[in-house]
Amino acid sequence: MIDTRLFSGKEEWDAYVSQNDQGVFSHLHGWGETLVSVYDLQIFRLVARDSEKHDAIVGILPLVFFPAPGRDPRLVSLPYSDAAGILADNAVVQEKLLVAALGLAKDLRADHLELRQPGGLAIPKLNSCLTHTPNRFKVGLTRSLPDTEEELWCDIGAKVRNQVRKARKSGAEIIVGGSELLSEFYGVFSENMRDLGSPVHHRMLFEQMARNLKEQMQILVITKEGIPAAVAMVFLHNSTLFNPWASSLRRYRPDCPNMLLYWGMLSHGITKGCRRFDFGRSSPHASTCRFKCQWGAEFQPLTWHVFSRTTRPWKPECETLVDEQWKRLTIEKSQMSGPAIRRWISL
Repeated sequence: MIDTRLFSGKEEWDAYVSQNDQGVFSHLHGWGETLVSVYDLQIFRLVARDSEKHDAIVGILPLVFFPAPGRDPRLVSLPYSDAAGILADNAVVQEKLLVAALGLAKDLRADHLELRQPGGLAIPKLNSCLTHTPNRFKVGLTRSLPDTEEELWCDIGAKVRNQVRKARKSGAEIIVGGSELLSEFYGVFSENMRDLGSPVHHRMLFEQMARNLKEQMQILVITKEGIPAAVAMVFLHNSTLFNPWASSLRRYRPDCPNMLLYWGMLSHGITKGCRRFDFGRSSPHASTCRFKCQWGAEFQPLTWHVFSRTTRPWKPECETLVDEQWKRLTIEKSQMSGPAIRRWISL
């Protein structure tokens, strides 16, 4: 018999995430704890247990209550993530967790349940007052990794190799580390977000990740004459290296530090024994998508399922990170003002 309930334990939760091949780093307990501590959000962790398997966990679903000002309150799995959603042994368990999540959304008076599901989703017959809308405005981008850097070098195109060489000839160097590189990371990341016209996350978000996911997180920095020019934060989980955040400074663009950055990330994945590299999400026709594809990235389905209790279904693509006026701010002002806005943008 499958039973669903709320759960707060860490070790058993993370053990299940690690043993399930579909688990991603944002399923881990530490990711949710980071959101709770930095942005004061409520997290609810649903587990499914099987009494015929000595009450073992057979499925999980992390959910965050997201009452963004001016919008209908939502229950999301998970904000600031490409994918999380239901992780389960089979379709029966998926359905059980989905029903439990819909019940929780009703109890919390959340108008929408949003599941960012990388794979398929078993959907039971819904109550007539509910609508289901699958949203596919983003795609995931991943590639397999060979056994050696030499094989990777031969696999990428000549144009990419030439740009990596150009970065090296300019004197750019790769530094790989952990929390000691947070200042370099946030300095480049926040300036790049300002230049893109996007409010930046609070620095504390990354500091907490460094604490809560210290076994998985690493930072790569590309320097030019000792000055950070490009940065990335990566997470190692289940033989995949995930890259949710990467940035480079525009003034160094002619020297291609971002190309050396991506070469560094892929090489680092091989060094760590990873079999896949996850480039993160993109809009299918965006320049960022084309950039990732030149590294051998392939499209992966990414569906954000929305279940609504109102006559106005929530459309995730209505959210935006871009505001042209933001580009006019100083870096200091954007770092001070950005987090209060970014907190309520779930992308």
